[in-house]
Amino acid sequence: MEDKERSNNTVDFDGGEDFASLLAQYEQSHDPLKSGQVVEGKIVRIFDNEILVDAGGRSEGILKKDEIVGPDGRLLFGVGDSIPVMVDSGATLDHQLRLSFLKANRAKQQAALEEAITSGKNLEGKVIEIVKGGLLVDVGMRGFVPASQIDEQYVDDMRPYLGQTFTLRVMQYDLPNGKLILSRKAILKEASAERRKETLANLAEGQRLQGVVKRMLDYGVFVDIGGIEGLLHISEMSWKRIKHPSELFRVGDQIEVDVLKFDRERNRISLGYRKAIDDPWLRANQLHSEGTVVRGIVKKLEHFGAFVELDSGIQGLIPISEMSWTRRLSHPDQLLRVGDGVEAVVTKLDATNRKMSLSLKQVTEHPWEVFAREHQPGEILQGKITRTADFGLFVELAEGVEGLVHISELAEAPTKGLLASFKSGQEISVRVLGIDLENKKISLSVKSVSEEAAHDSVREYMETANNGGNQSLGESFPQELKHKSKKAE
Repeated sequence: MEDKERSNNTVDFDGGEDFASLLAQYEQSHDPLKSGQVVEGKIVRIFDNEILVDAGGRSEGILKKDEIVGPDGRLLFGVGDSIPVMVDSGATLDHQLRLSFLKANRAKQQAALEEAITSGKNLEGKVIEIVKGGLLVDVGMRGFVPASQIDEQYVDDMRPYLGQTFTLRVMQYDLPNGKLILSRKAILKEASAERRKETLANLAEGQRLQGVVKRMLDYGVFVDIGGIEGLLHISEMSWKRIKHPSELFRVGDQIEVDVLKFDRERNRISLGYRKAIDDPWLRANQLHSEGTVVRGIVKKLEHFGAFVELDSGIQGLIPISEMSWTRRLSHPDQLLRVGDGVEAVVTKLDATNRKMSLSLKQVTEHPWEVFAREHQPGEILQGKITRTADFGLFVELAEGVEGLVHISELAEAPTKGLLASFKSGQEISVRVLGIDLENKKISLSVKSVSEEAAHDSVREYMETANNGGNQSLGESFPQELKHKSKKAE
């Protein structure tokens, strides 16, 4: 009976261990959990609002049920599942611990984040918010990217970055206090440096490369062709002249360019955009053969002439001597202005050397040729005295056309002071004696006009006398003939 009683109320332990020693061992293997400690627990039971978790301590802990509810409303874990939890507080009055899955998860992320930072690793982060001065990104915790560190150039409009994921470099951090400052610019500059090194090693004149327009100035644009920028000058953008690069490009445009010149010592690159196949000079002979009339815009004036850009993009020169038949110009600006639209005749075309000579005056017929066609010797014309000389008078008969009245053709008996009686600007009647078109000379006479006038007067008198007029001969005798008669006496 005593043995039976012993078997019901006592337990035999192998090796002579008693209950006290086993309890001590149990307590050593189950140290009290400390606040903030993260441990792996097992879900024991699920209630309406709470979860009972065996966290390996001396007592089980309570976890709020809503911490493990997913976006779809379902539980992320079930009974028997292992789950990381953080001890949120000490034992309560009922000797149960308060646990947190969210804090444990956040602590794990922070630990991983700190390990990545201390090892020098870059972080992947998604832009979640635009704030004053920069962007907020999620890298496991919130980090801040200043506006100056978003791109290689300062960014004014940050809206396009919202929602994007970037690789970021840690600049400053204090994780316990939630401070984390990041940079995308540092990553981009490193990548650009690598591309630049590779580009410079392989760059050569004549290459055609893909590039991105980075900066725009009045005289051209800077294009990134692989970590290094080259200048695309405005003169190399189009076969036709443009006033500003913005007529063709915008910052961010992807374009194909040719390497025209590469100064390796100074790292200067000149780029071209014009395609050789579109060169208008290749078709110049078909487009603008000599003798054809072309239209263009005056682009530049020099003392020796005017440069005119034709509709095709070819540029030709109008020498100052080919601007006017009648005017002697000291500078083209006396006749033309930059921007004027003009018509001209192609007088010489050298497509090989990319040269074209134009004539403005040859669009119209030479005034001497017009005069010679419209007038014949013997005609009496009105003219204006332009200048006097010892040997006679120069008389303008039409614009650019002058004739000479020799002193011997001024009167029957020229006197020493006869020339002084004529003034510049005075209009007179002259008879055309002869036209020398080849040498641009016209001979004129004043006295021939006077003699004809006198003869006309005599004929008029004779006609009047024959009709029975009563006027005496002396009274009606022309004044010109009277004057001559007195001289003869």
